[in-house]
Amino acid sequence: MTSVVAPSLAALRPSWVNAMRVAWIVLSTASILLFLIGFSNTRGAPLPRCTAPGAGCAVYVISQEDAQVARHMDLPLSLELATGSIPFLLSRIGFLFVALLVFWRKSDDWVALLFSLSLTLGILEGVVDGTGALKPVAALLYGIAGGGFALLPFVFPNGRFEPRWTRWIAVPFAVAEVLLLAIFPASVLNGILWGVVSVFAIYAIVYRYRRVSNAVERQQTKWAVAGLLVIFVYSVLVYSVIPFFPAAQPNPGRVAFLLMNGYLYPGTTVAFLFLFAIAILRYRLWDIDILIRRTLIYGALTATLALVYFGSVTLLQSLFAAVSGERSTVAIVLSTLAIAALFAPLRRRIQRNIDRRFFRKKYDAAKTLAQFGATARDETDLNRLTARLEQVVQETMQPTSVSLWLSDS
Repeated sequence: MTSVVAPSLAALRPSWVNAMRVAWIVLSTASILLFLIGFSNTRGAPLPRCTAPGAGCAVYVISQEDAQVARHMDLPLSLELATGSIPFLLSRIGFLFVALLVFWRKSDDWVALLFSLSLTLGILEGVVDGTGALKPVAALLYGIAGGGFALLPFVFPNGRFEPRWTRWIAVPFAVAEVLLLAIFPASVLNGILWGVVSVFAIYAIVYRYRRVSNAVERQQTKWAVAGLLVIFVYSVLVYSVIPFFPAAQPNPGRVAFLLMNGYLYPGTTVAFLFLFAIAILRYRLWDIDILIRRTLIYGALTATLALVYFGSVTLLQSLFAAVSGERSTVAIVLSTLAIAALFAPLRRRIQRNIDRRFFRKKYDAAKTLAQFGATARDETDLNRLTARLEQVVQETMQPTSVSLWLSDS
């Protein structure tokens, strides 16, 4: 299959192309070297204790108590290595792979170059403090990555600010992001700014899609939105089960959650970046509407089933404890059977609701075809049947004209 590359309005001037490529190579090489230094210096830090009163560890933190439970479970690798170092390295390799792919294919497009550079500099997240005397340089490069990501929603995919006034919000925010990440990386102000500017970014994306984008740019935007949907589905799934696995209560279930999330989080992030790269490079390779539809359906289905499962396990365990004074594995068996019974009808119901709300034209077309199938089975009048067939074609395909020829048998 021949790939079709979107015509870009963000192409660099020929006199700038080589200079920007050299700058990308220099900054990216520096970032990779600093990452290696920081990673080697930060991996040996001792694990915290999270069961003491007032410890206040985040749910994702691997504690000494978690590591002890994992050792009793006879895991082939230490918990820190299995859920920390290995997924962290794999995600950074994914960052670099996507960045190099975009740079190789579209280094003459400044929006693609900005995305690629932000990825290569973004690998410094989590290792800046371990770069020693080079920390100011590493912090500045990481700040530039943050500024690049802050600017992207306002200029993707054609390099223009739409509406024009958003530049007075996007550019100062990008500069502020560089300074905050370089000087005050843990500042609460950074989160507040992201929350406020995200509203304007969403508005800019919707405005561009509905009023400015051509057919090519709309396909690119759909791929980028698909990537955001992957992040959204992951967030809904994880935050729906987080309350069941607090850091202060180490147990095998929490270790299993840490193992799952240790690979799910970097995998989801790389999937988002890969979909964004497709938006830049090969946006016509697959039918994006099908991908978005299935992501919405199975994401909502997974989140709903997870909530039902953990909720029913908790409720049934409480009932068994109240009646018999001890917990029972019967609660897990009953909850599993309930999930198996709910899967098919719940999937159909979610699919109907999503098709009705987000894919109305295709939903109406499918509904019309289903009604015609029922009519064709019962109708015996040929004239009525052909008239109905012409009406169905007109409603579902909307051609400029419809003609029907019947051959004599």
